[in-house]
Amino acid sequence: MFNILNAYSGNQAIIAILAFFIAILFSLTIHEFSHAAVAHMQGDLTPKAYGRLTLNPFKHIEPMGMLMLLIVGFGWAKPVPINPIKFKNYRKGMFFVSIAGVTTNFIMFLVFTALNVLIVNGAIVIDLETSLGFFTFILVNFIAIINLSLAIFNLLPIFPLDGFNMVSSFSKTHNSFLQFMQKNGTIVLIVLLLSGILELVISTVYNFISLPVTNFFTNLFF
Repeated sequence: MFNILNAYSGNQAIIAILAFFIAILFSLTIHEFSHAAVAHMQGDLTPKAYGRLTLNPFKHIEPMGMLMLLIVGFGWAKPVPINPIKFKNYRKGMFFVSIAGVTTNFIMFLVFTALNVLIVNGAIVIDLETSLGFFTFILVNFIAIINLSLAIFNLLPIFPLDGFNMVSSFSKTHNSFLQFMQKNGTIVLIVLLLSGILELVISTVYNFISLPVTNFFTNLFF
């Protein structure tokens, strides 16, 4: 949020903050909806019973997690309640449900990076001098950035992130790493966040992925 305020001023800052907020709502909503939809396909009706099989963002947003995301760049939505016992296949079901949100975020990153390339190179004409044009351009950018960042963040094998659930879905129950993370995962995340290591990891992986993808779409379209 503060980076946005530093980069823009006046009306542009207000527009950027609004675009950032909408991009977060969109990205978190499709992430959680994907978990709910895949759980439903695996035979678990729990997400639907709790009203989570929806694209309504207000069913998925957790106020404190949203505030943290706006302020420090890392946050969370309401976890989708599931009952793995209902899955057709427990381990496969857990894996598919866990990876669903990350996969959707990565697909959205690809889609909106492609749109950004088209806009930057003039294939899609947007007048950046107008408020609507500036809003559209920056919204596309924010959605691409946030979705890839969410995908990377959630792939970390730290409880309670999706990466941890993916690893645990095919691991032995008494795995010492999993037991440690179940007890201390939240503390590990806080330490990584406060130390700056979390931001460094995400930004490094982000740059490693983003630039080649942008170059790929640029070469593909132009």
